[in-house]
Amino acid sequence: MLRTSAAHGRSAGMRVGFGVVSGIACWATLAMCGLSALLARYEHLYLVVRSVGAVLLIGYGVHILWSARKAGHGAIQEQRPSAGNYWRLGLFTNLANPKALVFFGALFATLMPRQEGVGVRVAVLAMMLAMAVGWLAVVSWCAGSRPVVAAYRRLQRTIDRIAGGLFTAIGITLVPR
Repeated sequence: MLRTSAAHGRSAGMRVGFGVVSGIACWATLAMCGLSALLARYEHLYLVVRSVGAVLLIGYGVHILWSARKAGHGAIQEQRPSAGNYWRLGLFTNLANPKALVFFGALFATLMPRQEGVGVRVAVLAMMLAMAVGWLAVVSWCAGSRPVVAAYRRLQRTIDRIAGGLFTAIGITLVPR
């Protein structure tokens, strides 16, 4: 989201943010429905989810590295994706983190009594998502500010290499052994 806001503007960064929040909604809903307990019980299912996440993160990291390499050789700058592509980037980046399911499972198990009905659970989820949208709007607004955009443009290749390397490295650490 930071990279997108600095490279393509606040609106594009916020679309990535909405994708991230959509991913949070998926993981939190699955945790409320008990999928985290299911994955804890059947480790092979967790390994599948983790493997898919690893592939997504490695693929995104390699894409960033490739774009930084092409930009460094006088190639045309990477094309501006569509609004839907920005949203998908945020969604898939978030869904690539299966530990979010564990986080939400633990959060709901410890903070939400079992006897709470669906209405309370939906209200809690809605508040969490609203807070996430608010926070990501602030981050997108700051990352899309003139000083940040100017700094990003000066350091784009270096920042993109670091970001691509980090996404790739994180993805590699998720590969089950």
